[in-house]
Amino acid sequence: QTQVSTSVRSGSNRGPVAVVGPDRSLSLPVSSLLLNGSGSSDDSGIVSYRWEAVSGPPGLRLDDTDQPVATASGVRAGRYTFRLTVSDQEGATDSASLTVKVPEAGSFLPVAHASGSHSLTLPNNSLVLRGSVTNADQTAVHFLWTRDSQSPAAGDVLYGSDTQPSLYLANLVEGTYLFQLKVTNAQGRSGSATATVEVRPEPGGGEQVELEMLVSVSQVSVAQRDTVVRQLAALIHVLDSDLHVRALQGHSHISTVLRFSVHGTSGPLSASRLVGVLRSQLLFEKSDYLLFRVLRVDTVLCLLSCSGRGQCDPITKQCACDPFWTENLIRRYLGDGESNCEWRVLYVILTSFVLVVLILSLGWTFICCCKRRQTKARKKTKYTILDNMDEQERVELRPKFSIKHRSTEHNSSLMMSESELDSDQDTIFSRDRPVRSRNRISTMAARNGDAFG
Repeated sequence: QTQVSTSVRSGSNRGPVAVVGPDRSLSLPVSSLLLNGSGSSDDSGIVSYRWEAVSGPPGLRLDDTDQPVATASGVRAGRYTFRLTVSDQEGATDSASLTVKVPEAGSFLPVAHASGSHSLTLPNNSLVLRGSVTNADQTAVHFLWTRDSQSPAAGDVLYGSDTQPSLYLANLVEGTYLFQLKVTNAQGRSGSATATVEVRPEPGGGEQVELEMLVSVSQVSVAQRDTVVRQLAALIHVLDSDLHVRALQGHSHISTVLRFSVHGTSGPLSASRLVGVLRSQLLFEKSDYLLFRVLRVDTVLCLLSCSGRGQCDPITKQCACDPFWTENLIRRYLGDGESNCEWRVLYVILTSFVLVVLILSLGWTFICCCKRRQTKARKKTKYTILDNMDEQERVELRPKFSIKHRSTEHNSSLMMSESELDSDQDTIFSRDRPVRSRNRISTMAARNGDAFG
């Protein structure tokens, strides 16, 4: 409570007015304060100031007590009363008192302050959130930043700053982030505050192309990156358009991803169209055109229609087909290479079954034909003329009534089957065994219907 006393010596002098401001409260560990009486006034001017401590804990020290602003140091917990007395040229005086309350340390809750709400527009994806605390000494306060469970999981905290007054964030993605700052003083009292970050999509960001190259990101120099960009621009050769590089980052320890978009006079070009052109050129026709080998060309966002019978997986950039539908493998591996859902599973199964049956039928037919040819070759009979027959044997082979048999028309020698000669039971004809030979010939003649005397 401020007390004012005025002393007037002359009726013509209006007297000075002392002003010290309202009562105040301080929080330890603050140990000093300023006593400001510069707001005091007088019609003819104040000629002197005098500050004094009326009451309070011992150990207080006042400096500059004869100045408008004095300094009180050595402040402890308790209640202090200070008084300011001012005088004018006529000797008139005025006094004002000021009360300062200093509570015990820890009796106040620390108040946390976050940096409020922020908004970003991609490709800008980094931010610094700054926090502070009042009613506590920042050097003795513990800071802790936590991310709300409903916020996107993507985004990195740099430098271990989640336990520092300022939180450094990078690689944020589209979405709304909510971060909470909690401060705790040495007595275990705490306070909290919240900061919000809204990350907006990049204008035309859905038309970006992702090019994966077989090279480590640490081995790509600025000159090499610019060379690849010029090669891509020449390969696309779209008039009145610019190629903008969005990012160059490592995909694995042996591959690097280049993200870019192409803007024409009417806006960004279709990413699907660019991917179709680049796939046919870089993966099939001109695989060694770029400075580095290309492993994959895809859109950053999954834009596949999946033939209207599936959904595009945003991670793998492949179609997840609906039940009873599958991918057209011919188009995928022999056509444009785009993932799709064009084949019905039932038709694929029936077609596969028909093909298997057809292949088995052709194989069985081929095997049967080969076996028949081998059987005919074995049954074919060949005859060999026996030239070592005597005259008596030739007479016995002549038919009756001088009818020439076609087997003896050109030669009266006996025609024997080659198969009989090859048998293990056949007897080799020779002049050393005439009797056995004639008996065999007679037996054969009898089979033909001829009678011998």
